[in-house]
Amino acid sequence: MHQIGGFRLLIWPYRWLLVGPGLDAELHRHHLAQLTIGVERAIAFKASREDPWQWASAFYVPPDVTHALRVDEGIVAVLYLDPEGPECLHACQRFAAGAISPVSVDPIPQAESARRLADPDIDCGEADAVIRRILGQRPATAPARDTRLQAALQWLDAHLHTDVRVEALARAVGTSESWMTHNFSRMTGLPIRRYVLWRRLRLAVEAALAGATLTEAAHHAGFADSAHLSRTFRDNFGITPSRVLSADIQVELAPEADALSAPAHLPGGE
Repeated sequence: MHQIGGFRLLIWPYRWLLVGPGLDAELHRHHLAQLTIGVERAIAFKASREDPWQWASAFYVPPDVTHALRVDEGIVAVLYLDPEGPECLHACQRFAAGAISPVSVDPIPQAESARRLADPDIDCGEADAVIRRILGQRPATAPARDTRLQAALQWLDAHLHTDVRVEALARAVGTSESWMTHNFSRMTGLPIRRYVLWRRLRLAVEAALAGATLTEAAHHAGFADSAHLSRTFRDNFGITPSRVLSADIQVELAPEADALSAPAHLPGGE
């Protein structure tokens, strides 16, 4: 864990969780879905300048939907989900078809789970269980280990600085392109190109935390330059990497093994 202060950012291969003092956000949109929870008190969202503020204990924002956030005080937890991952598909079905939706986390056990996210001692494993509970998923189970997939993940890590192509990946591990395309998504929960993007973002964060400049981190993770990295961050999260890596953020990375335990099998128990 990298201790920096104020906010906490927990990073998995297929989702990010930001927890900390509430911040107001002007109207904006980003490619990732967002579940924002007022851990201590209600928060407000709206979808346009003309709309009135709506107050609730939590709001779900589908991918690419314009929104503004207002937090008078208290801790908030912001969960970012990949738009092509199973958690996002499940959340869109559960919470909203295509618009901002108030979400109730007031009933027990959801309220207790939400407050648990604000615990400074919670780690990625515990937070994963809490998130699954809030989203109405089953607990994670140990994934089946496929040597071809493990080889594919290792190959991808070694080639993130290149233009990754499915045919090259399949050839490297001795499978067909169709097998790789179908089974990669089934086993990791993400298409190959989205997995590569999340992996590059994670590597950039790791490099920056180790002392690299944004330009060095961008090149290390396969981005053309720091502008490319910043643009990708902003398009997906609505924030820049310089803000994520500010002196007020504590970052924790989930174990690498979690790449093989994405929540690929939904729905879960309520």
